[in-house]
Amino acid sequence: MMRRLLPCLCLLLFCASAGFAQDYPKFDVTLGGTVNRAQTSAGRRNLLGFTIAPAVNFAKWWAVEGDLTFTSKKVDGIERSHFTYLVGPRFTKRYDKFEPFVHALFGGGHIHGVGGTNDGWAGKFGGGLDIVAEKHVAFRVIQIDYYRYRSDRFRLNNTTFTIGVKISQ
Repeated sequence: MMRRLLPCLCLLLFCASAGFAQDYPKFDVTLGGTVNRAQTSAGRRNLLGFTIAPAVNFAKWWAVEGDLTFTSKKVDGIERSHFTYLVGPRFTKRYDKFEPFVHALFGGGHIHGVGGTNDGWAGKFGGGLDIVAEKHVAFRVIQIDYYRYRSDRFRLNNTTFTIGVKISQ
C-alpha cells in the first residue's frame, strides 16, 4: 500500500508546487541616470547623477522599494550635491510589454554646497513607465518625482527625472 501512495504523494506535491509559481519577479533593481531640477541660491539648476533602486515584490502589484540617489554640479565655482536614501511602497500595474508604476518614498538626505553640509528629511512622490524588453529586463523610459527636502536650514521643492534599466529575478 505504501509503495502506491508514495509516488502519488510525490506527484501531488510536484503539482501543488506549480500552483505557487509567481507570474511576477520576486525582486528587481533599477539602475538609472537622474536629473535633479534643484533649487539653489543661484536659481534652478540641473544636477546630474544616478539612482539605484532595489525592490522586493510581495504581490503582483505592490513592492517595497529602496532608493539611493546622488546628483551634483558645480554652480558658481562651488560643488553642490544632493544624496538621498529612501524607502517606501511601490504600486505597479503589469501588462505584457509595459508596467506603469507609482511610489511614495521617505527617508533622509544630505546636501553639500553653500554653507557647508546639512542633513535632513527627504521624500519622493511620483511614478513612471517601464517597457519590458525580455523576461528579466525592462527599460525605465521615464520616472518623474516631486522631490522634497527639509532640514533646519533648507526647504527644497525639486523635481527629478530618471531613465535607466530594470533587472528582475
